[in-house]
Amino acid sequence: MSSTLNLKIPKTLTEIKAISKSKKIKVTNGATTLVVCKHSKLSALKKDLKEHLQTFQLKRITDEAPFSYQFETTKGILALVVLPEENIELLDHEGLLDPSGYGLARDFVGEKIIQLEAFNLPKLNLHGYHLEYDELLGSLLGIELARYDYKKSTSKIEFTCSYDGDLPTDALKEILSNALAIGNGINLARFLVDVPPNEKRPETYAAGIKALFEKSKSMQVTIWDDKRLKKEGMGLMLGVGGGSVELPRLVHLKYRPAKARETAPVAFVGKGITFDTGGLNLKPGNSMRLMKKDMGGSACLVGLASWLEASRSDIPCDIYLALAENSVDAHSFRPSDVLTAKNGMTVEIDNTDAEGRLVMGDALCVASSAKGADKPQFLIDVATLTGAIKVGLGSDIGGLFSNSDDLAFILQSCSQIAGDPLWRMPLMKSQREKLKSDVADIANSCSGFGGAIRAAMFLQEFTGDIPWAHLDIYAWNEGTNSFYRNSGGSGQGVQCLAQFISQL
Repeated sequence: MSSTLNLKIPKTLTEIKAISKSKKIKVTNGATTLVVCKHSKLSALKKDLKEHLQTFQLKRITDEAPFSYQFETTKGILALVVLPEENIELLDHEGLLDPSGYGLARDFVGEKIIQLEAFNLPKLNLHGYHLEYDELLGSLLGIELARYDYKKSTSKIEFTCSYDGDLPTDALKEILSNALAIGNGINLARFLVDVPPNEKRPETYAAGIKALFEKSKSMQVTIWDDKRLKKEGMGLMLGVGGGSVELPRLVHLKYRPAKARETAPVAFVGKGITFDTGGLNLKPGNSMRLMKKDMGGSACLVGLASWLEASRSDIPCDIYLALAENSVDAHSFRPSDVLTAKNGMTVEIDNTDAEGRLVMGDALCVASSAKGADKPQFLIDVATLTGAIKVGLGSDIGGLFSNSDDLAFILQSCSQIAGDPLWRMPLMKSQREKLKSDVADIANSCSGFGGAIRAAMFLQEFTGDIPWAHLDIYAWNEGTNSFYRNSGGSGQGVQCLAQFISQL
């Protein structure tokens, strides 16, 4: 087993050196041209396509669905994606779950890219026809996300990008840079989830993260081993990870850019259970099958860290990753054990399969106790914490819990813009009451409905007086999203949090 996880992910968009301005749609031999157009510009586009398409082909392009077309021309394939217009009159849930222009472009283009790859053509030109900034950015992201394949079996394609519209050259440069930064961050998070668990045990995973940023001048990586965890009194992490051949690690990524804004940092905490057997409360086989993804919260934050550095964000951030393997041996923690957290709180173990909130509790203690200039203005945790949230919201919408209405609103608004949806759930004191213990300050779980709320109430005990939000995510694409090549890590949370940092 390697002592370091290789986190070098291919960056597809680096092949696009610049986005050229061009009013002419070019179709060349041996290449595919993909034109992306807003529905409101469709009539004008059809006039510009007359030199490439026959009359019968142009008649196929209508104002109704489908919004994706593909034509054989005398020179090559010409494909078209038409982005539907937002209908304000049909907005529901105050628009917070409606697709954004960015999200629509990303998903439609990603789906089309996968369809076009069946032709095995070596060249592709993306032509943005009078697109807005976010729509062109989303189109490029569609390429980047669709081209990702963990097995790296996709054929190499030469990309170019042209644009006809009002965006200035500086904006086009920025779009390309942003697309590469966020695309690489998302695919890095996907890759980490996809890596098999025998290759990403806590020590290996931590070492891989450190190696990823070893040449960085803005990101400092510190790893606490089991001896340091014991010294710091982090009994919850040690208890969960005690049954594994590799003991737990806490990874701290401290982002302090050279031109940091004079503001308090944002602190993030990620769940990094590299594999979850359920412990002595062993999961059934079907439930254990995908538990390599139980570190999806930490993967999201490693992807975010990559974006922070690549985008040169001026917001200082601290990222804490609680890495452990919930395994089974003679040293595994037991139901009815009492563990002591870093903040001194005692926790009775009701169920060893409620382990994520335990490691998160200790890491939240570290993040919330930072002093002076390092005291965070916000504390946000990301975790594949409960199956209950998926029952309520499905696999594509993350559950959002927060003790701050302002923070919750900002995060939910950012999630809509980024096409990475969250939905706010309640924090109910009545559910906290159900976690009472006769022998400790709190129990880690109990039976009955409301499991996602109880998990959030447990985490809140370790957040101090800082505005806090908890993102309960799934981190996995089940193969139902047509803009992803296959099932695997989804990168959930990266786009939302990048949007959040961008608007601070």
